[in-house]
Amino acid sequence: MTGSNLVTPDDLGKRVPFQFELPNGFRSEAVGIFERWDQAAETYLVRKKDGTQARVPARGVRYGKVIPQ
Repeated sequence: MTGSNLVTPDDLGKRVPFQFELPNGFRSEAVGIFERWDQAAETYLVRKKDGTQARVPARGVRYGKVIPQ
């Protein structure tokens, strides 16, 4: 999948929005603070406003960027 992902592991602690596709074909979004990069799973972990954590698979990212603060 080709997308526009401008988020890198160096962006930890920054606010990010992602649009991504899950392995089952469904699409989802996550907006929040980029808390951790799971290298083994190639997954971004994002803490959303409601306190839950979203797992964003890097291969499925259609769109991702850092929001300037």
